Amino acid sequence: MNPVSSSRPSGNHPAGDFPPSAEAVATPTRVRHFRRTPRPFVLPDFDVRLRRELSQRRLFVALARQVARVSGLHVADGLTVALAALATASLVRVDAARDLIPIEIGFVLLGLGARGAYNAAHARRDPIRLIMGVAMAVVALAIVTAFPPHLGLSLPYGALFAAFATTGLIIERRFVDLVMRQLYSHGIGLRRAVIVGSSGQVRDVIEALEKDEQRDHLILGAVSPTKAEEPDTLGSVDDLELILLREEPAELIIATALPTDVLHNLSETCARFGVTLLALPTWNTGLRGWVEPVRLGPLPAFWLHPRRLEMPALLVKRTTDVILTSLAMVVALPIIGILGVAIKIESRGPVFFRQVRVGLGGKEFMVWKLRSMSHEPGRSNDDVAHLNTYSDGRLFKTRNDPRITGVGKFLRRFSLDELPQLFNVLAGEMSLVGPRPPMPLEVTRYEPQHFVRLTVVPGVTGPWQTSGRNLITDFEEVVRLERAYIEEWSLALDLRIMAKTIGVILSGKGAY
Repeated sequence: MNPVSSSRPSGNHPAGDFPPSAEAVATPTRVRHFRRTPRPFVLPDFDVRLRRELSQRRLFVALARQVARVSGLHVADGLTVALAALATASLVRVDAARDLIPIEIGFVLLGLGARGAYNAAHARRDPIRLIMGVAMAVVALAIVTAFPPHLGLSLPYGALFAAFATTGLIIERRFVDLVMRQLYSHGIGLRRAVIVGSSGQVRDVIEALEKDEQRDHLILGAVSPTKAEEPDTLGSVDDLELILLREEPAELIIATALPTDVLHNLSETCARFGVTLLALPTWNTGLRGWVEPVRLGPLPAFWLHPRRLEMPALLVKRTTDVILTSLAMVVALPIIGILGVAIKIESRGPVFFRQVRVGLGGKEFMVWKLRSMSHEPGRSNDDVAHLNTYSDGRLFKTRNDPRITGVGKFLRRFSLDELPQLFNVLAGEMSLVGPRPPMPLEVTRYEPQHFVRLTVVPGVTGPWQTSGRNLITDFEEVVRLERAYIEEWSLALDLRIMAKTIGVILSGKGAY
């Protein structure tokens, strides 16, 4: 045996352990001369010079990709804002309109940056970020132009420019997405990635990525997190150096929990090879709340925010509630008056019925309804508990409640007894759409996962009512519907639920 060749390290020795011998350097030349292979020739992995250069080039490519993405969006946004400014200037005569264009472009780009509209993934497609960014720019522009030399920004000019710029940016970002989607579909611009995890975890990650129309990853394969290799994998974590050399990925995605020493080795290996390391939290299965990366002292951490609506969305929702409720009151007040007379004629007692309910954050409030039952102070839910439609005590409803009056049946059939809750909406205690407010006794029986219902303002109607109302008797299904609503809230979703509510009321499905 040749003593020189026997001293050569195996492929998994760390860089710098052995200096390359004369034979080790000469051998690759002969192999490259006689063997034709589509792969570029790779020098021994203990070549420190090559390892450092490759890692730096990979890092440079990743940085260049990010710079190109952000720069391209800045250019596209700048052109869009300039067109919006020119269109505004042609409609609203302002003396220094053309002088304002560079300032407008700069302020809008700064506003979009402040709102995170240049962040990766879905951030660049978020219309709320675009609207808020333009709004910030218009306010700043109004303040600046109020001082000498008094460029003369008028209120009509600012409002029209904001409308044009916002509309143009939304359309432009959609167009950019369409272009990028076409490029990705042809394999252009995709990020090569390898996933570390079990077969089930890898499958979940791939399925989640496939649901994203803007996915820009090319998954090369999986790496088994244990020494025992699983079928159809590229190898185990012990073979990571060879896998990175062979596959040349840009990213390593960790989709499983790993021991600290293994994770440290993976991190060091990725750093040497210039591969970006992405770690997916293993506790995120089934969770779709808002996760924010933070630091706990010197340690990196994730802050899982309670399921809630962000401030801009809350303002939009509250504004919509006030406007629509004010309009609805014009029609509702005469109807409430007529129904009140009918209630008084049929039975003695007050027109309105008040009941304590639990709202946002567990705060109790008084909900208003038109009285649909006979006024008998001595009778309570306990007297008719055996008639409860639901086997679960966290919900209470009776199909043939003997306390309901004739007028009350009509009110409940068309949900007219809920009309006074418009006053609760105006008071901010309720919203037009949201989870129904429970009674305090029901809340005492909640389990931890059920309190998600109390993280938003309760609603007059909601997903439960439009999905079957009292026909849905499984409380867990009710919570699932309301959790999905909270997590996926949008103004369009609220409007769809309102429109669907009208159809449900007219049909009377599930009402009693």
